[in-house]
Amino acid sequence: MSAAPAPRTIVARARLASQGLLPVRGHAHGRPDAGEPDAGQSRTDPAGAVRRLLLVQAQDFGQAFWALGVRTPGADVATVRAAFDAGAIVRTWAARGTLVLAVPGVLDDVLAVTAPRMRAQTAAVFRHSGITADDLAALAPVALRRSAGGATRSSLLEAFREAGQPTAGQRGYHLLMGLSLERVIVQGPMAAGGAGQLFVPYRNWLEAAQGRTRHDGEDPAGALERLAVGYFTGHGPATESDFAWWLGVPLTPVRAALAAAGADGRLVRREVSGSGHWMAPGTAAVLDAGGPGPGARSLVALPGFDEYLLGYRDRSATLPAQHAARVVPGGNGVFRRTIIRGGATVGTWSAEGRPEPFGADLGPAVARAFAARMRAYSRFWAR
Repeated sequence: MSAAPAPRTIVARARLASQGLLPVRGHAHGRPDAGEPDAGQSRTDPAGAVRRLLLVQAQDFGQAFWALGVRTPGADVATVRAAFDAGAIVRTWAARGTLVLAVPGVLDDVLAVTAPRMRAQTAAVFRHSGITADDLAALAPVALRRSAGGATRSSLLEAFREAGQPTAGQRGYHLLMGLSLERVIVQGPMAAGGAGQLFVPYRNWLEAAQGRTRHDGEDPAGALERLAVGYFTGHGPATESDFAWWLGVPLTPVRAALAAAGADGRLVRREVSGSGHWMAPGTAAVLDAGGPGPGARSLVALPGFDEYLLGYRDRSATLPAQHAARVVPGGNGVFRRTIIRGGATVGTWSAEGRPEPFGADLGPAVARAFAARMRAYSRFWAR
């Protein structure tokens, strides 16, 4: 009789289910383990995958596309582009100073919580670039006029220069970030030929997509509570420290939000290896049931910067410490593509589809499964 998996192994496998990474019956991503339930993720709705995760790391736009593709096995690159064109997904600076994907209804909540802190954190950088609040206020109507029908980055920067604002070096980038944090502009539809995105007016674009906005009269405490429920539903089991780091907010308001969400049963807490982990009630039932957990024999090929690793401050449940340098070489913050087997990171893979296992090799069965994932990856990008 085989030994029961370690608690952290069960945590990793429960995260596979929460993040929509378990195999789906009838799709090229593979067959579920015997007796394993369908993961339930949408086959063709990339916006649903974003909504499930709340935010998807997106400073590398191509990698972000595959983060959605791997979670929506019936979709392809054209499906994802169409979601941007329809306003179902947008891209902006919203947490930890990095670019992320979000859906309109969630982005209002995120910026209500994170924008004030991000403004404070970027103040020194903006001062170094010679950007003041008056500069941003003066550029807001300029950006709105130029982006009304959709504007490329270069077109917006040209408009800023015409208005007397320099854009050399990183100043142009910081102006775009500042106006995005002020909810003046957002990156929405794809540019012609799929080469990046167009900037559009934040309020008009999001209101058209969701029919409302919480920009005025918003409630940051209520927003943080909603975000906590969403994060732990789509990422759990995870710790309060994971969530605070992921969103870039202090622990004190996070604890208040969790207390409220735990009091009415929207989230539950379990001790795992001496640490409190929060999750949805259904995920807690998986942990309480014991056994190998979901996805024990699953294999997925994830993009770099994927939420399965980057969505947590503590990655020890899914990435052994001795292999961390293989995923983030030199600790430079650039996450490589990863191969996940049964919840554990077992290797990386190259842009050409070549596996780079941490051990001597993947083994015949796992190698065949990886080859199948690469075929799915190629089909995704075929259109």
